[in-house]
Amino acid sequence: MAYQDLAAGAARPALPPFDRTALRVNQACIVALVLIAFLLDLPLLAAFVALVMALGTATPKLALFQRLYRDILLPRGVLKPDVHQEDPAPHRFAQGMGAAVLGLGVLALLAGAPQVGWALALLVVVLAAVNLVFGFCAGCFVYFQLARLRR
Repeated sequence: MAYQDLAAGAARPALPPFDRTALRVNQACIVALVLIAFLLDLPLLAAFVALVMALGTATPKLALFQRLYRDILLPRGVLKPDVHQEDPAPHRFAQGMGAAVLGLGVLALLAGAPQVGWALALLVVVLAAVNLVFGFCAGCFVYFQLARLRR
């Protein structure tokens, strides 16, 4: 909705409920697994994480790390939901960007360029960790800047 519409008193569209705890579990899994892949030099583990991220972006019901939260951790009371009315699209976009960067890193690893591959993988770790710890989503920022450019 355009700023002019809001300024004129137009109602905001209703946003779906969005559980930020599921997002944080997703980020924590990405950070932990990619760090393990780096420390143990396991490109196939990094490839698995990139695949999970890509599938979760394309079909949110397939988001394995978020399913871990919803199907195991939440029902057992290990974590509590943190639900907000929020558009999930920026977060899916950010995850898609992360999947693409990690996927390129995996391709570099498999092509024999470990410095490039692990640098790209660690970039994903840093950006996911920044979001997890500080609440700043770089991919969401890009999403909103692109939306702004389109207007």
